Amino acid sequence: MIKRIIGYLAVLILTIYLFFMYNDTVISGLLIFVIMYPLLSFWFLMIQRGKVGTDMTRIPSMGEEGKTIKAGITVKNQSAWNMRYEAVILVGNKIEEKKKQKRIRGVIQAENVRTFWYELPGNICGSMEITLNEIRIYDPLCIFYIRRREAETVFVKIMPEFELMPVEITRKTREFQTDAEEYSCEKKGDDPSEIYQVREYRREDSLKDIHWKLTAAKEELVAKERAFPLGCAVLIWFDIREKECTANGFSKMLKTAASLSITLVEEKCIHLAAWYEEDTEQIVTVKVKDEESCCQMVWELIDIKPCGNTEKRDSYMRERFKGAEFSSIVTIDGQGQIKKDGKEELFLRL
Repeated sequence: MIKRIIGYLAVLILTIYLFFMYNDTVISGLLIFVIMYPLLSFWFLMIQRGKVGTDMTRIPSMGEEGKTIKAGITVKNQSAWNMRYEAVILVGNKIEEKKKQKRIRGVIQAENVRTFWYELPGNICGSMEITLNEIRIYDPLCIFYIRRREAETVFVKIMPEFELMPVEITRKTREFQTDAEEYSCEKKGDDPSEIYQVREYRREDSLKDIHWKLTAAKEELVAKERAFPLGCAVLIWFDIREKECTANGFSKMLKTAASLSITLVEEKCIHLAAWYEEDTEQIVTVKVKDEESCCQMVWELIDIKPCGNTEKRDSYMRERFKGAEFSSIVTIDGQGQIKKDGKEELFLRL
């Protein structure tokens, strides 16, 4: 804008010089126009400013890792004049404070709408922050402009690929039983509060397993088999610390979480994902038992904020899982590194 103002002043000085050198009506009228132009421009820009609208609903809420995201921002011109504009957009990962600035220029016809599209790389998993910072509206000669602050922000969640990883599920984990509201339809267990099935009594059966009501009704011994509770045998704890977290590290953490969780789902190992939410001072837990709940867990995990007060977080964690039992506790840090029961392992055995 400084260059344009310098150019305007140069034209003004030249016009004043011509006015004194030549006594001409045309030059006099031109001088009046040049002197009055800033006031006319200000009046025009103030009217245009109130006739501009924006819409960011054409930006998708989700993207996939490695694929380009096509985002669209709509600008509405409700005035009776054509409008030349420049949109200033800030784009960056939610974890990082530094954002890249993009400028998009164009002209919208009177009483018209225009959507400008741009492509964003989805090479880092996480939450991409897109902010329409301001719109600059120019006068007809593009000398002066006025800012219209928007500060409208949209978040695009970049989901990682759900790839299987090498994990061995031991017999200890497969047969680990915890309290649950759901029970297996495929195998029996040791939970006396729920019946898996009833059958004829066998010599090796305990007297405690006799179903006395059915025995009396059928007038023959009937045994009941106990149910296997579908509880969470494995706990996945996310240790995301504020000082150690970066955008690339957060992306690796999401990819590790997605791969580990979908692998456990494929192995029919129900697990519990948990992390600390510092704003509400709560431990968030998500039970993962199928592909849908696995995707839901990663979707919610993208919004996690790195923790600053780890001492308070650890105290809440101990209180939340007091008395709970798991066959294994897997910890994933902000760089995507995995630890089992506090120890690093080259090959994960649960």
